[in-house]
Amino acid sequence: MSELLALVRNLNRLAALERTGLLDTLPEKAFDRFTRLATRWFNAPIALVSLVDRDRQFFKSSVGLPEPWHSSRETPLAYSFCKHTVALHMPVMISDAREDPAYRDSPAVRELHIVSYAGVPLTMSGYALGALCVIDVEPRTWSADEIATLADLGECVTHEMELRTRLREMEVASRDADARIRRLEGTGGT
Repeated sequence: MSELLALVRNLNRLAALERTGLLDTLPEKAFDRFTRLATRWFNAPIALVSLVDRDRQFFKSSVGLPEPWHSSRETPLAYSFCKHTVALHMPVMISDAREDPAYRDSPAVRELHIVSYAGVPLTMSGYALGALCVIDVEPRTWSADEIATLADLGECVTHEMELRTRLREMEVASRDADARIRRLEGTGGT
């Protein structure tokens, strides 16, 4: 577990996550479309766009998550299956978490009744920053075709994240340029 947390808490990965500007932001229709599509496509009750921070996972979007987690839009890292997807930087499929020694003691199994999970990493700047996942409250074997489809959908989520990050960077650069112009105008342009 300590190796897993070391990978999740990698400072360069956390810096890349921070650069997205997506942590602690309001829900957005674009991300909500992906989670709604995932629940319908996979006939799963829960789908998440989860960003894995140092000690928590923040849900940029969620469908089917019970209260209070839906409203708080985050859980402690102890609840996170997505942290494994991030640390391994590859898809993770769990058929029955209650039977899996790596997951059966998770509070997510006890409190949220999560049984099966399929997640793909959301990768930017060479780091897995989070996961797109679908979750079921029943045992489920995920097919190779389902994982390939989830990976394709995850690429779409990543593309949206990249667009938002670039837009944010452009807005910051524009504000900086405006501030420089105001300073120059205030000094008479010299």
